[in-house]
Amino acid sequence: MPSLLSKLDSNPKTAKNTKHGWGTAVLHLAPASMSGFQVCQGRSAGCEAACLHYAGNPLALRNKTRGRVRKTQLFFQNRKVFMEQLVKELGAHVRLCQKLDLKPAARLNATSDLPWERIRHNGQNVMELFPTIQFYDYTAVLNRQVPENYHLTFSLKEDNADKAREALTQGLNVTEVFPDTQFPETFWGYPVIDGDEYDFRPSDPNPCIVGLKAKGKAAKEDQTGFIQRVFS
Repeated sequence: MPSLLSKLDSNPKTAKNTKHGWGTAVLHLAPASMSGFQVCQGRSAGCEAACLHYAGNPLALRNKTRGRVRKTQLFFQNRKVFMEQLVKELGAHVRLCQKLDLKPAARLNATSDLPWERIRHNGQNVMELFPTIQFYDYTAVLNRQVPENYHLTFSLKEDNADKAREALTQGLNVTEVFPDTQFPETFWGYPVIDGDEYDFRPSDPNPCIVGLKAKGKAAKEDQTGFIQRVFS
């Protein structure tokens, strides 16, 4: 079976985490309903069009999509096999990080927004199975009850500003995508940090706005309001 998780150095952004002492394993599924199964409960038209799935080398998109669709279909059609493979790879990831003197981290929703805290394998979720791994993700779903080793950052979209403001009051940081020519010092009265310097969100100051630069042609040409051009 092909690997579910990306190698430590295969994702340029998460590879930066090694400079901060963290080794991050990443799971990329086919976003939204691309696979025939919905993996992004809080999706919007803007985020679907600007999804990171479409960033990178366009010549590799076809093979990338095929691989992610296969993973996603396996998750929904044969959950037992998927979870057994995921647990096997997370265990190998912990051992690799020990060998490299890195602290293990994992991001399972790199291009999805699944409730991993509710997904069980032999009665436990992966956070319970791997308490030494720091899990983290972006989410557009409020009020998730997650284990201590699962850190969430809320994703602001063109249609959920009220939820994003509520997330800030609940203690979550909020991420927002800005044009690559603009990056404000503050947004909604909160300091903006550069979220592209590294990917390890649990180390971010709180509260703050995690600023990300638009990536990919569709994101940079966004007209839905997903890309924040008016600073307020």
